[in-house]
Amino acid sequence: MLGEQTNVDKAASVGNYLSLYFGQNQGVRLGESTVASRRAHAKMPEKRVKGQIKILINRDAGKTYLDYVDGDQIVHIDVYHQVGEIDPRDVARVIFWALDEHFLEKDPQLQYAEDERFKLVSSYANKIFITTNQGKGLLYDLFQDVVKPFIPGEEGHDHVHILARLSREEYYLVYVMAEVVEEVIMASGVKLSKVRNIIHGNQKEERENYAGYIKLPWKNFKGQNARQLPDKENVNQLILKLAEKFGGVDEIEEFMESYSTNIFKRKGIEQQKKKWGDVEHDVEQLEELGLIKNSILGKMLTKKGLQLKEFVVNHKCELETEIRRNVRQVPSGGRGRFKKLGKMERKTAQVEYTNRNRTINDPDKSWSGDLAVPETIIQAKKNSFLRGDQHFTVKKQDLHFYDKKTYVPIDICLLIDASGSMAGDKRQAACFLAEHLLVSGKEKVAVVTFQERSSDVVVPFTRNQRVLSKGLSTISPAGLTPLAHGIMTAVDLIQHNRVKNPLLVLITDGIPNTPLWTLDAKADALEAAAHIKENKIRLICIGVESNRNFLEKLADRADGALYLVDDLNKDNLINIVRYEKKSMTEAGRRMA
Repeated sequence: MLGEQTNVDKAASVGNYLSLYFGQNQGVRLGESTVASRRAHAKMPEKRVKGQIKILINRDAGKTYLDYVDGDQIVHIDVYHQVGEIDPRDVARVIFWALDEHFLEKDPQLQYAEDERFKLVSSYANKIFITTNQGKGLLYDLFQDVVKPFIPGEEGHDHVHILARLSREEYYLVYVMAEVVEEVIMASGVKLSKVRNIIHGNQKEERENYAGYIKLPWKNFKGQNARQLPDKENVNQLILKLAEKFGGVDEIEEFMESYSTNIFKRKGIEQQKKKWGDVEHDVEQLEELGLIKNSILGKMLTKKGLQLKEFVVNHKCELETEIRRNVRQVPSGGRGRFKKLGKMERKTAQVEYTNRNRTINDPDKSWSGDLAVPETIIQAKKNSFLRGDQHFTVKKQDLHFYDKKTYVPIDICLLIDASGSMAGDKRQAACFLAEHLLVSGKEKVAVVTFQERSSDVVVPFTRNQRVLSKGLSTISPAGLTPLAHGIMTAVDLIQHNRVKNPLLVLITDGIPNTPLWTLDAKADALEAAAHIKENKIRLICIGVESNRNFLEKLADRADGALYLVDDLNKDNLINIVRYEKKSMTEAGRRMA
């Protein structure tokens, strides 16, 4: 590597070195086996140039490997090795403890604040993705022995492939990671492969997929600001990105107000993180776009940023309509997978209604009030003529009735964990699910959250989009996980409202740590789950694999089903609820 020393000064000098080259879209070689850049890498064929790596300067690493919308967010590190098996969990562990040691060396006072130091390292562990020929996953997950399978053909077959979301000020961490990765490869009995040189060039660009982006009808927009905004397609994409990040038009406005001149509406960075998670990279992107600038009063909206904010405010209705259309049309399938551990199907009540578009000629029917008079008269007229009746008569075989249709209404209550660990993307995924259920179905939706030491009904059962959006905007994850409180509040809400086939959807990434009746938070949550079963409420619990044991007990106590996912993203959540609603509908029809 670059030297035997691994002190803070050495890492800082490497960070400055990387910042200089990355800023010029250049990749660099560290030592003999490591290549780092913000671009994709291609290994040249052995028969042509052995040990030569090509930096694809037109292929951003974040966009290529992680489907990021914006570029220059990801540092790509490849440590090349010869044939041999490398366990990604070993890589994750050495990086985790190397970061811990580095931060301790950088700030010795952290030895007296272990919790703070662990929190600091964990924050980076959730921003580093590792792939080897034996598996892949977030550093945080791998550290806990959660490994996703390696798929042949993926990056990582002959190198340790690392993607890290780092700012310019954090490039020094590349040195910390690369050095220990080389060590763990050699400790595994695998030889390093020498990178003889690197070259830079282009690769033919594939057409970018913007299928998920909203296409706003600009021709319908009025006003001077609409004409002044340049690159309208880019603005389209920016508005969608902000809407997905912050939850809707109102929250885009709230976020942008945090950088306005109105000090009463400004939110500090910590307040923003509590609600929306990590926003620093979003702010950096807006700075690069010229929408936010540094001033003596801190970061502020530029003139261009104020124009965009005004545009969003003045065209709120049009934007909300298009965003709802995008939410409604989320395709089935998505990128997520889930595993179900569950109970048997439960009978659901059906609603039968008259279908005025279709009639049935069935003399044995006796549907009161559903006689199709026009069709009956026409049929009787025909039959009277055929029978040779002297007078017009209506007989039993002439009767036509309107057909019947059945429908299984399912009113859904979302019970959302709003503890601190649910900030950011997880919160937005849960809010997106609520929006999707309302705009894509006929049933009512309610939202209950639990955090700190209590729970709240943020959205009562409603079909009103504005009521839902207003309630969702109040969700600000923080604190502990009072699961028992949340369950009892949701059960009470369902009991005191006219709901049909109630489905309670619990979304959580943790386990309870705040009790309700006793001193045991887990026992109280299990006791609360028994009330779900007693009140004949269908429960589905959506959680992560690491909490499987407790969540299995909870679902079993409630006589419900458990769905385990790798990540609480919107695709997973939507697909699970779609699957469950379909199962309930089919069960109701079979058991009718």
